[in-house]
Amino acid sequence: MKGWLIYDKEGAARNRTFIDFWFAAAEKRGVDLELLLSENPLPEKNPAFAVVRTINPALSFRLEERGIPVYNPASVSEICNDKWKTYQLASRLGVPFPQTEYVPDPAVMPSHPYPYVLKACAGHGGTQVFMVKNGEEEQAAKQALSGIPSVLQEPVSHLGKDLRVYVLGGKILAGMLRVSHTDFRSNFCLGGTAAPHELTAEERTIVEAFTNALPLGLAGIDLIYHDGKPVFNEIEDVVGCRMLYSQTPLDPVTLYLDWILERM
Repeated sequence: MKGWLIYDKEGAARNRTFIDFWFAAAEKRGVDLELLLSENPLPEKNPAFAVVRTINPALSFRLEERGIPVYNPASVSEICNDKWKTYQLASRLGVPFPQTEYVPDPAVMPSHPYPYVLKACAGHGGTQVFMVKNGEEEQAAKQALSGIPSVLQEPVSHLGKDLRVYVLGGKILAGMLRVSHTDFRSNFCLGGTAAPHELTAEERTIVEAFTNALPLGLAGIDLIYHDGKPVFNEIEDVVGCRMLYSQTPLDPVTLYLDWILERM
């Protein structure tokens, strides 16, 4: 069986260890896995499946138009890599999330009462996210996000703390509670600490609203906390798995590949 693992050039260089995990798992299961770079032309002959590990909804749609099963599907990539579309989905599902406004271009946005969070719709991994508490920070955020569609949100009461819930095939795989004592963002890649977490009923209800609504393969659903209650933050389509490998006995690559092969 032939499979494609697709990265962009930068992502492939940064995730060499994770890519090696994919090849080791594929070899054990007799899968002929080929690493492709999204910047290059696609081979003419279709594989049995493609795992897209770059944020590129257009590419995912193009693969599906060729009849190739894509993980995560293009519909997931389109919604989950656009924060405004994700919050629109959350609203339709009745899921709690911070008060949010769409900002087509922060550079021409009127001044807003402080504090607030401004983040790019297409940002991920804690990038292009700004906590704005005064005029100087507002100008810096507007300049950094000039011309970039963004969302403006009210800050939650518990900054520097969030829950990453890994889901696989529509089921909860693990929860990791992330905490930062130095930044309002708690991302593991930004220096936050992480530890396994057993989900509460409220947390599980929020996560399952999305797993029931989206055809998720492997993804991360992030919750934050306001007034002691969990609220939805975002979904990571191309989710990083370093926390699972370093803090749990789980092997998400092997589990993901086995799930894909079961679907073939």
